[in-house]
Amino acid sequence: MSGKPEPTTVSVADLGTRQRLNSGANGTIHLLPGMQLAGVPGPLVFKEYKLHSTAVSLSGLQNLVAVRHRMEPQRRAVFDELTVWPLRVVIDGGTAAGVLMRLIPDDFMQEIALPSGSRERIPREVQHLIFDAATARRREIDVPADGDVRSRMAVCARMAYAMSLMHGADLVYGDLSARNVLYGLRPRPTVLLVDCDAARVRGSAAVNRQLDTPDWEPPERADGPIPQSQVTDRYKLALFILRCLTPGRGSSVNRDWSVAAPALGRAGTQLLRAALDGPPRDRPKAREWLFHLRERLGAPLIPPAPAVVPARARKVVTTDGWRRDADGVWIPAR
Repeated sequence: MSGKPEPTTVSVADLGTRQRLNSGANGTIHLLPGMQLAGVPGPLVFKEYKLHSTAVSLSGLQNLVAVRHRMEPQRRAVFDELTVWPLRVVIDGGTAAGVLMRLIPDDFMQEIALPSGSRERIPREVQHLIFDAATARRREIDVPADGDVRSRMAVCARMAYAMSLMHGADLVYGDLSARNVLYGLRPRPTVLLVDCDAARVRGSAAVNRQLDTPDWEPPERADGPIPQSQVTDRYKLALFILRCLTPGRGSSVNRDWSVAAPALGRAGTQLLRAALDGPPRDRPKAREWLFHLRERLGAPLIPPAPAVVPARARKVVTTDGWRRDADGVWIPAR
């Protein structure tokens, strides 16, 4: 890509009016009604870190922002559909005060009925897709109909696609869990990865400490602390697929690959077994899952493609709803 490099930072003084939306353990989310970025549609938010409890690396955050900047525009657009990625690092006196991100789109928000009778608007986390569907429906949460394996498989395929893009960009997501992935079923099943400012560029130190959500730890963690990696991402992706396809009581802690056999078929069951019970080095890559799940859905099969191909091979190729971008990555045709 040519032209002036996009900035990776913005001053806290330039954010304008802030409207506090919510607060969590690591920071406070502020809506920025007067802030816009070229090429980024929709409202923006400022995730302001609680610096007394969250130690962050300015250069590490800038690296995350730069990864997105370096993507070919169409590939970046798909990446933006599937992640809430840091768009700028917000600087206050030379320190990283937080990050600028997109506001979570309405398609991933859900108004739920609380036991008290009141109502609350929340992000639609994948935990609702994994837990007992009848319980979700009592709270008026949108979940697939009983027996609708296809919608669940389509969610899993989008998750595999998101991880394939991330790994192809040399990224490690880290804390993949039922709380850090949102889903939507309409107009089509899809996912949205959040808390992406905790990701890291492979080979670099993590920006924030990358933790494991309980019941999502890879088995090698039992032998002592190890860094998050694309290999641990692959384990958690397999858990995600297993649990999304086999919802109900106990599913949130399930690691028994055999119960997903009816949905995945023989080849998919072999992938799941290799991911959950095999050596870490043999865990299937995200794109292997993507191709298998798309085949099960009856979608066109697309041959594996590297994140970058030699210049002589960089040409547009199309196949039934998909096309290669300039870097040789398959993206939906528009």
